Amino acid sequence: MKGIESVATKAAGEDMTNSSIERLVYRSRVVHPAPMTALEDILPVAQAWNARWGITGALGYTGRTYVQLLEGPTESLDSLLERLRSDLRHTDLRVLARGPAAGRLVTGWSMARIDLTLLEAEVTALLDAGDGEGLAALLAGLVRRGETEAR
Repeated sequence: MKGIESVATKAAGEDMTNSSIERLVYRSRVVHPAPMTALEDILPVAQAWNARWGITGALGYTGRTYVQLLEGPTESLDSLLERLRSDLRHTDLRVLARGPAAGRLVTGWSMARIDLTLLEAEVTALLDAGDGEGLAALLAGLVRRGETEAR
């Protein structure tokens, strides 16, 4: 499966397994005419910002849809969500799940990138059901299994 790429970075002095974190899952629609070009712009900025603020996560995409799992301190997620809502590279951002997490599903990844094209039917079914936790489990499972073509 094509898929995951990232730089495994940790925030300076931040314990990335901190249990006082929240989990956030959202989906949005791609605006950029070339989603892969937009992702090339997004990934390095997201990795640096997330590492600095103690956020781990995975950004998945299928054609014209982004799905993202983010985990981190509440304040960091609030700031990031504000930035995401004003980002013109996507629209129609909808939070599918948000709440306290006993631990991280994605550890050691400031931001993994996952090509979900081969799983589009499964992702669409989860999106149609509004199943944010199911999407979180899918993304985290792919990261943990390393079903990837890293670049």
